[in-house]
Amino acid sequence: MVDLFIKYKTAISSSAAWNIDLKTGLWLVIFSSRDQSRTLKFIETMKQVTGAMGIFIGDPKLIKLSNDSTDTYINKIKENYYPQLQLAVVIFPMPREDRYSAVKRLTCSDLGVASQCINSRTISQDQKLRSVTQKIALQINCKLGGELWALKIPMSALMVCGVDVYHSALRKGNSVVGFVSSLNNSLTRWYSKSLFQNPGEEIINGLKSAFLESLRKYYEENHTLPKTIVIYRDGIGDGLLKVTEEHEIPQLTSIFSNFEGYEPKFYFVVVNKRINTRIFASLSGRGLDNPPPGSIVDHTITKRHWYDFLLVSQHVRQGTVSPTHYVVLKDSESLKTDHMQRLTYKLTHLYYNWPGTIRVPAPCQYAQVSLFSWTEYEKEAHVTLQ
Repeated sequence: MVDLFIKYKTAISSSAAWNIDLKTGLWLVIFSSRDQSRTLKFIETMKQVTGAMGIFIGDPKLIKLSNDSTDTYINKIKENYYPQLQLAVVIFPMPREDRYSAVKRLTCSDLGVASQCINSRTISQDQKLRSVTQKIALQINCKLGGELWALKIPMSALMVCGVDVYHSALRKGNSVVGFVSSLNNSLTRWYSKSLFQNPGEEIINGLKSAFLESLRKYYEENHTLPKTIVIYRDGIGDGLLKVTEEHEIPQLTSIFSNFEGYEPKFYFVVVNKRINTRIFASLSGRGLDNPPPGSIVDHTITKRHWYDFLLVSQHVRQGTVSPTHYVVLKDSESLKTDHMQRLTYKLTHLYYNWPGTIRVPAPCQYAQVSLFSWTEYEKEAHVTLQ
């Protein structure tokens, strides 16, 4: 079992920013004339549910559109943007991928303002409006820097990183590297960076740049460098483990020489969820079942010459659960094996877009999310949203 610390149960730290208020006039709600009634009900419900969460919501600036063309949405956001703007809520009369992408490209990449896009049908049923609005409010709170839940991490000065790589089908030979790193002790605030790689350019070049910047960001936030660093690297097949160990890891650790006398404990863990192995729990003569979340296998069926383990982090109601395979390529030997396994399992609880565990540690999933701007628009997220 992993103890979750949620505001209404247990506070973990006076420095935890659980909720971020929206001040009057510092957020926009943009909607078409046909959705005016739904929009006003949504805003009123938003104030009610956020009040119960301890979040203060001031009155937004309302912008009613005469038509729902993509250009109209884009132009109105531009006209009403200013540097202090906290949030733009955009209500669409119907889902359209081109319109959604255009709004996200503008807000995320060009302006650097948080945005929440809502399909008006989602807020159309009065009996479901409160529960739907509560979920939207939690998403908004997270986008503004609020912390929805946290875990008790006994290690101090720990930085956890996630790396993922996307190979573009649009531009043959090009890749995008997604990198995130934690900025606080509860591992709930993250720095993110996505980097475009030209054909023939080594992935490690972008990784080194992002890793160095992440250490500087950590120092800015904490006035000290991390004592322990754990990097979870997704997107590496078994055939590249030796190359990664001999080439990629030494170049990453060479970054430490940029800081005089800096020698942190360093761990590099390869994450692979595309495996065929399945694990079952015996039910004392009643057959087999999926093992419970948190189940780990680290012997017999693991690799003979590697430090590796299989972890089941999710509960599935139907079908067979798939474990994730972890290979620890770099081990500073200060973390016991069970502590590494427990940390890995804890991190599967910290992805705020899903109210439960996921298959990989949250930094890996956030690294994948950080690729979104490049894969969708071939533009990086604005610096204020990193």
